[in-house]
Amino acid sequence: VFVGNLSFQIDEDTIRDFFKECGEVTNVRLATDRETGDFKGFGHVEFADSAATDEAIKLVGEFVCGRAIRIDYAAGRSGGGGGGGGS
Repeated sequence: VFVGNLSFQIDEDTIRDFFKECGEVTNVRLATDRETGDFKGFGHVEFADSAATDEAIKLVGEFVCGRAIRIDYAAGRSGGGGGGGGS
């Protein structure tokens, strides 16, 4: 799931703890700026099964580190990636 409006003081352990009642968290990725490495205020959380994902969506608007977080189903990556087009 996509999680947004995150505090700049948040860490992976806090995210895992927040979502632990939903089910098994398998991966947490916090977005960072490619050049500076600064946290961008959003990330993605992956769960072991879809039921856990559905439970996580119900937590939209809950407060974590003093901020009401946004939670939504993550859009799939569109294979773009800037590959060269051969002829």
